[in-house]
Amino acid sequence: MLVVAHAGAPVAPHDAWQAWNVDPVLLGLLLATMWAYRRGREAGRRPRDRRRDRLFGGALVVLLVALVSPLEAVAGSLASAHMVQHVLLLLVVAPLLALAAPSSVLLRGSPPGLRRATVALRRGVRPVSRRLAWWGAPVVAWLAHLLVVWGWHSAVLYEAALASEALHVLEHVSFVVTGVVLWRVVVGARGGAHRVAPGLGVLVVFATAMQGVFLSALLTFANEPWYPSYTTTEQWGLTALADQHLAGVIMWIPGSVVYVGVALTLLVRWLQALDTTDDGPGSVPGRPSRLATLDSGGGS
Repeated sequence: MLVVAHAGAPVAPHDAWQAWNVDPVLLGLLLATMWAYRRGREAGRRPRDRRRDRLFGGALVVLLVALVSPLEAVAGSLASAHMVQHVLLLLVVAPLLALAAPSSVLLRGSPPGLRRATVALRRGVRPVSRRLAWWGAPVVAWLAHLLVVWGWHSAVLYEAALASEALHVLEHVSFVVTGVVLWRVVVGARGGAHRVAPGLGVLVVFATAMQGVFLSALLTFANEPWYPSYTTTEQWGLTALADQHLAGVIMWIPGSVVYVGVALTLLVRWLQALDTTDDGPGSVPGRPSRLATLDSGGGS
């Protein structure tokens, strides 16, 4: 088996399926996270939430695919493979973590010393965190996500991440962190402090989708490659420009599918909430609900 120590090191096609990233720090963190989560679930007083367990487990599996599998090695040779990584982190891992909300379980399963230090730190920064509550606002979450995505796809930062392992790690961490903050606003835990109403969530998803479409269109229809470090694309049967165009399409189509799916789900929830409100205690007896009115054409 070919073991790669640096995620951005170019790999030949015939070596791709044997190139696994066995960085001990990365693997250690993933194993420690799984251990802490399992321990936290067993120590919890509430009944096990199987759905959240599956969501968190799915996020870890996708992280393994994105960062440990041969995809990590191929990402150093092809911009399109690198874009697959980004799509997995931004559109799969981040929303799964936002839905799973594992922080309390992980804290409960952490070693006592770490748990006490974390609780003490939370108490110490609580006054500051209250003043920074705006961080979870929809507009701020969207802007932070936009700046991170566009910044790391600019030629300067993208090339720097390919050349530096530390920046490469920072790139992936910032994708996940800002992605979780954004998705927590849209699909976070029901009743959570940062989750917005479904109607506003539709607007946030639409705005996020539009900036993604614009960036992917720039990549797809560019006349010259943005990232000169990809010098071995020919052995994969692609020119550097064709590889970049493929990367743009990978960002464009899967991203659009995810955003449209989430937006439609939120829209249905919004309409159902309106219908429930109309049929609730404050509704007028005998008056049809809003959805029923729309279905019968009475809303025209």
